[in-house]
Amino acid sequence: MQMIINEIKKILNWKMILVLFLVNAILYFLLIDFHIKYFPNGRPALDSYNIGVEMIEKYGPTMDESEMADFKKTYSNQVKDADQFLQSRKDFRDAGIRSYEEFRNMDVENEKQSVLHGKILFDEKVDMFWELQERERLIEFHDQNKDIINNYISNANPGQKERLLEIKTNGSYDVFPETVFYNFKDFILNVTIAIIVSVVLVMSPIIIQDRSRQLIDLQYTAKIGRTLYKKKAVAGLLSTLIVITALLAVYFSIYSLNNTAMFFSVPIYTFISDYYWYDLSFIQYMVLTVIAIYILGIVFALLAMSFSTIAPNFIALIGVQIPIVLAMLAFGLSYLINSMISYDLPKWLVPTSYGALIAVSVLFIFLLWKRERKMDIVQ
Repeated sequence: MQMIINEIKKILNWKMILVLFLVNAILYFLLIDFHIKYFPNGRPALDSYNIGVEMIEKYGPTMDESEMADFKKTYSNQVKDADQFLQSRKDFRDAGIRSYEEFRNMDVENEKQSVLHGKILFDEKVDMFWELQERERLIEFHDQNKDIINNYISNANPGQKERLLEIKTNGSYDVFPETVFYNFKDFILNVTIAIIVSVVLVMSPIIIQDRSRQLIDLQYTAKIGRTLYKKKAVAGLLSTLIVITALLAVYFSIYSLNNTAMFFSVPIYTFISDYYWYDLSFIQYMVLTVIAIYILGIVFALLAMSFSTIAPNFIALIGVQIPIVLAMLAFGLSYLINSMISYDLPKWLVPTSYGALIAVSVLFIFLLWKRERKMDIVQ
């Protein structure tokens, strides 16, 4: 055990920790900062978020028809307030705009009316008019969602049709604004990129570093030296778990600044967005993405250690890994993280992909371990 601890100390030395800090600082400002600093991102995203919070506080994580009727009543009362507001404004009265309905139907091609429209929304930034637009969008979506899901059902295969009928039977689907959910999906995808890059960076030198110092030949002259490869692999996996856990703790602490905890109990199928194979709450979906990140982190750690074993030098090691990592980040990651339970993909595809990645990485490291046990160091 002490040997494994010593290997972990070698892997996570102060220089590597400093490099990790610098790399993650750069990746944070390039990929993640925007989704924290600019959430909600302007308007109407701000109004979407605020109305979503109001809906959860008033109706809970799901809404039935009576609660939707109350939401529509709130909209009607706010329309009356907007009518009074417009009637109190001489500039709007002079332009013939005396009701919210007339405001909605303003001719934006008309210069005078266009100026007044922009004055309310962008110059004076009257919240009520932004909120009314978002309430209208949610009501319109609710009134159309049965037609939308029926259209999907008519074009679905048998498996998809069964799932869509379950969602339709559950009711309360496509109710809440999607701003928070989409923000998390963007956030977690970029966090996954940062973590995979960090894991590859930490694990890549684990074997090749000893070879460059000609320690391998010295180690393998002793019987116990043959077991070091397995201990290094174990130390590498433990180091990977430490790195992933530390980075997730930091990034989720930062994510908490977005103040989305009130949405945690909301079922993801109630957000206006995609349909999903499973009925998960927002917090359960978060946990699932964290599990996926750990799996991907371990897979890339095993692959990095394998490449470190067979690469003749650091240049070859980098040359082999860059195309693989870039291909995964560019083409596979969005499916393995953001779309892993999406109705758009076959239900078996993502679990099978994870199983294949795990099998390949474990098999690769196992075969190399067997090779190391038998390798002849005499040239």
